[in-house]
Amino acid sequence: MTMKTGGRVIGLAVAAVMALAPAAMAQQQGQATELGTFNAWSAYTATDSSGQICFVIGEPQKSEPSGVNRDPIKFMIVHRKGMGSKNEVQTQIGYPYNTTDAKASATIDGKSYVMAARGSTAWLASSGDEPGFVQAFKAGNQLVVRGTSQRGTNTVDTYSLSGATAAVNAIDAACK
Repeated sequence: MTMKTGGRVIGLAVAAVMALAPAAMAQQQGQATELGTFNAWSAYTATDSSGQICFVIGEPQKSEPSGVNRDPIKFMIVHRKGMGSKNEVQTQIGYPYNTTDAKASATIDGKSYVMAARGSTAWLASSGDEPGFVQAFKAGNQLVVRGTSQRGTNTVDTYSLSGATAAVNAIDAACK
C-alpha cells in the first residue's frame, strides 16, 4: 500500500490503522504469546480474523518534551501471515496527530522516513520503504520518531535499537 498526502488516502489510512491495531491491542490485553524479549524490544505472536500475526514492539527510552500528557507510546513492526504481508511499520504516538501538519517521521541513525498519520497512529508513507526501513532497524543503533500533536506540541521519542535484530528474526521465524 503506497501512501500519498491527500484526501483520497483517508480510506486507506483508516484501513491501515484498523488492520494494525489488533497487534497492539492483543499485546496490551495479554492475548498475545511472547516469543521473547530482546533488550529494548519484545516479539509476540497472536491471531486475529485474518490468521496469525507476529509483531515486534518497543517503547521509547526518552520522550520529549517531558511532562506532556500522552497515552502509551509504542513502535511496532508487524507481519500478517494470513494476509501475506510483512514488515508493516507503525507507531502509536500517544496523542492525536495534527490533522493538517503532523510532521511525522521516523529516523534511524540519520536516515529519515516520512510517515503518514491518522488519529494517534502513523505508518511509513510508502510501503516501498518498508524493507529498507526494517533492514536499517535491524542494523541501526537509534530510532527517533517525531510528530506534531493536534495542539501543536512537537514531540521526539527516542528508542534504542538494541535487540532489534533478534526480535525481528523471532517474528520472521514465527510467521514464515
